[in-house]
Amino acid sequence: MVDHYTLGLARRNGEAADSWMEYARDLERKLATEKASNAAARVLGTAVINELTRIDPANPLANKENRQRIFDQAYRNA
Repeated sequence: MVDHYTLGLARRNGEAADSWMEYARDLERKLATEKASNAAARVLGTAVINELTRIDPANPLANKENRQRIFDQAYRNA
């Protein structure tokens, strides 16, 4: 026979597991949203750079090394 302490402990452990599962699902949703947003931003960025390069090939942002330097600095500061 199981006593009340053991039943209470089992209930609390089950609730904790449910809470962690919901937390994990929330993180997965946030990750999926961030991945989609990042993919969309990359496509948009590529389109903008292609248009800028077409219109103003001498623009400093048309140079891939300049863009990489800006990206690296922003990444380090994030």
